[in-house]
This record gives sequence, structure tokens and C-alpha cells, in this order.
Amino acid sequence: MGGRVVVVLWDRRSTFLVILGLAGVVSLVFLLLRASTLVIAPPYDAVCGKVVVIDPGHGGPDPGATGRSGIAEKDIVLDIGRRLERMLNRVAVYTVMTRRKDEVLVGAGVDDTLYWRRAELEKRMELANGSGADLLISLHANSFPEPVWSGAQTFYHPRSEESSLLAAAIQKELASRLGPNLRRARPGESYFVLRNAKMPAVLVEVGFLSNPREEGLLGTPEYRERVAEAIFRGTVDYLVDRHKREAARSGEPPAPPRGAPVTIKTPGAGGYTMAVNEDQLVLYFAGPTNFDDSLLPELRDMGATFATASLKRKAAMAMAELIRGPAGQSMLCRTLPEGVSVEWMEVSGGQLTISLGSEIIRRHWGGSRAEEITIYSVVNTMTAIPGIKEVRLLVDGREGLSIAGHIVLDEPFRMNPAIMGHGRG
Repeated sequence: MGGRVVVVLWDRRSTFLVILGLAGVVSLVFLLLRASTLVIAPPYDAVCGKVVVIDPGHGGPDPGATGRSGIAEKDIVLDIGRRLERMLNRVAVYTVMTRRKDEVLVGAGVDDTLYWRRAELEKRMELANGSGADLLISLHANSFPEPVWSGAQTFYHPRSEESSLLAAAIQKELASRLGPNLRRARPGESYFVLRNAKMPAVLVEVGFLSNPREEGLLGTPEYRERVAEAIFRGTVDYLVDRHKREAARSGEPPAPPRGAPVTIKTPGAGGYTMAVNEDQLVLYFAGPTNFDDSLLPELRDMGATFATASLKRKAAMAMAELIRGPAGQSMLCRTLPEGVSVEWMEVSGGQLTISLGSEIIRRHWGGSRAEEITIYSVVNTMTAIPGIKEVRLLVDGREGLSIAGHIVLDEPFRMNPAIMGHGRG
């Protein structure tokens, strides 16, 4: 075809091939199956033939977060996942769905109601990592105790540079197409799917079911189509950008292996210092506005009893204050569901072990960010007490469970400065 540009116009009634006598390279054009729509697609090698795992969160007996109207996270993200699959298939991207209906992979094989969430996450990652996929996109809907929070947001593991680039590309499209949304892509190193993925992976929270406006929007097919299209376009943009970077890298030293540590500037890290007396306690609660879904400190006077208490006793007093919630006139929001109990705790060699009652699972409001906030409100509060370096969380005395189906409690947690801040999230 020499130096001509080939443009294909797709119409529901007929197909036209127009060959324009313009000098230049051949531009490949793909078609989305819409009436009279012209779509100029990215380079063939950048997108076609790639494999993407789509992971609609929760399912079966696990509804995930639930809106006031009764709409369930599991149903919303499954519908968005199907729409995203259709869009990717149209540009010759192979897709692997971790579920195609209202089900879970573990089936009836796990009788332990507290353990099955972890077993389900492991099954999904076994499927994803065994598929040879190029990317993983996990879909969820968020929830928080207060209705003020809103906006779709994308998370990535901070040790994967490619994941951060994919997250940024998707977040850009979510913000521009769904708005108003000032959220940025954020690191989420504790999420099980991101921590265990062997390929670039992101977790997309498509909105807040606890926000009446977004709950209403997510309940409509039209809005879910827009969400899927934003994720689709962000994914394609990332693939095209990666293709360009790989082409430009020819002759350069090889890139570090996937998973190699990279330096990522995060809000809150080193952002402020606080003078704390020995009779005071720093408690971490959720921020008061839609831009502060991070942990913010509250300095609480505890009295001389706290100052002279043993390390274990200080930890017990701190947990009691966290469960009680923010001070009466505080603008901050609680991070633990009401009715949460502490079964026992112990301190050994700088590690604090806390066993929470199973109501932490039954009463949690759901949402990946909310789960992360819950965990690190405990961890950051405890590690702010001199002498406690890390926190091991158990439920009913058992390790390896998950509070809301996103983070597995299988190893000790340390202070996380990235989740603390007063800037926009």
C-alpha cells in the first residue's frame, strides 16, 4: 500500500474502505461496534494480543460493601468487569475473568467462615498468576462510615513502577470522565492482590457506596458503562506508553527486575512532627473531608496512670481509646466499627500481638481503603508508643484472616507514614 493511510469506517449497515493518498506511514484503525463511529486505535503491537486479568471483587456469600438502598459491591463490579471485558476484546485483548457470575472460586470446599475470604483471595491470585497475563485489574467499590467521601480511585503496589504508571493512567481517565474527582493514584502495599501479583496490577475503587450520590450513579447501567470506558482507555493509554518506552529503550541497559524497590514520594511521610508528653497518647483516626481519607492524629491526655503503666497496659489503654472513637468535639471519624472487642494482647521483643473479636469482620462497613484505614489506625497508634515497633493482628486468636476481603493479616505491620497526611488523597 506504499505510503498511503488506510482508514476503515464501521457502520451498522455497511463498511467503507477509504484509501487516502497521503504520504506517511500506514495507520492501523480499529473499530468499536457503534453506529457511525470512527476510532483510530493505537499501534497493533502495543495492544493486540495482550492478556488482562479482570478481577471483580467479592461474590457469592460475600457482598462486599452495601449501599443504603441495598445495592451490593459484588454486583456493581461484576457488571463493570463484563463491560470492561467487552471493550478490551474489541481491540483484540484477551481477558481472563476471575468470576463471571455471582460466585466464589472456593465453592463449598471451605467450611471455616472466617478463613474462606483468605482462601478465596489465594484462589484468585493462583488463577491470575497462572494465566500468563500482562496486567491485572481488580475492581471494587468503596465505603466509609460517613457519607462525605466520594470519587473513584486507583491503587498500586509501591515497589512496582509499572503498576504505578498503569494506576496513574487509569486514574487520569477516571478523574476526567467521571468528575468531579481530585483523587490521585495512591500506593497500597497491604492489599493482597497487589502484593501477590506477578504482573503490573492495580486495584480500582469505582466509587463510594456510602455516598448517596455515587450510590445512585453506580446503580445505573449508563454510569457503569462510563466507569468501564475510563478504565479501558486508561489501560490502553498505559499499553501504548509502555510500547513506546520499550522501543526507545533499545540499546539501553536492561530495566531492573519487576518488584525491585523504587522510591516513590508519598504524602504524609516526614510531613509533620508532634511533641508528645509521657502522659499523652497519639491516636490516629480518619480525616474529616472527602480529601482526607488518610489518618490524622489526635493528641489525647491520658494522665499519670498512663505515664507509669507497663507497655502492655499502655497498648490496652490505647485500644480502648481507639474503640471509643474521636473526642466529642473532634471533626475526625472513627476507624473501628462500634462493638469491636479485644480478646487479648501480648508484647514481646518490640512486637505487639492483638487478638480482636470476630465482630471486626461481621460489622466492618467494607471497602479496600476503609479496611486499610482500620488496620493502620491500630498499627500507627500502637507503634507511636515508644517500645512497640510492629503489630501482629489476629481475629479470634487466628492469623491469616481478612477483615473485609482485601488485606490478609498474615504478617506483622509497621508504621505506615504514607497513609498519614493532611493533603488531598
